[in-house]
Amino acid sequence: MNKLKSFLQRIYRLTLSYQKQEELVWSDLKKNHTEADWTFGVYEKDKYIETNFNISVETAEVFYHMIYDSRFHCRVKILRDFSSNLTTDIFILASHFNNILVNGVVKINVNKQFVEYHEKIDLLIPLLYKGEIYAQINRHHQTTEDIYSAFQRLVNENEAPAIIMADMFRANKKNNENKE
Repeated sequence: MNKLKSFLQRIYRLTLSYQKQEELVWSDLKKNHTEADWTFGVYEKDKYIETNFNISVETAEVFYHMIYDSRFHCRVKILRDFSSNLTTDIFILASHFNNILVNGVVKINVNKQFVEYHEKIDLLIPLLYKGEIYAQINRHHQTTEDIYSAFQRLVNENEAPAIIMADMFRANKKNNENKE
């Protein structure tokens, strides 16, 4: 019975206009934040939510969850400032990540000297699958932690981007072997 109800609900949501679909996903996004009992701020007019999450033991950052251009977006700043001496290495490390990320991209603003991680998915996915909003936020947060850690190694330890990525791949491989 629940499968039938879920199927019919998906069919109904598909028949709605784009504007109504966007409103439903926006409502689901706000409901998700409330049910998760996160501390957040809602900006109705611009359809985005600011939420604070830890990205390391001692660091919290503002995550932006938005709906626009037929997509559900998650965005966060990884580095708020960096030395211009590191610009080349920051671009190299960002390029390494951008080569392996599926739905996200690491962006660098050289003028304001910050790095952000932006992930987006088509609006139809969270529209049709209830748990996808939470799953997307969770994936974005977990990936942010890894990216933040890598950029911190670059900035604080002056480690080469290739070494940072090799260490991450090695750690991922080890984690996957331990799960089996």
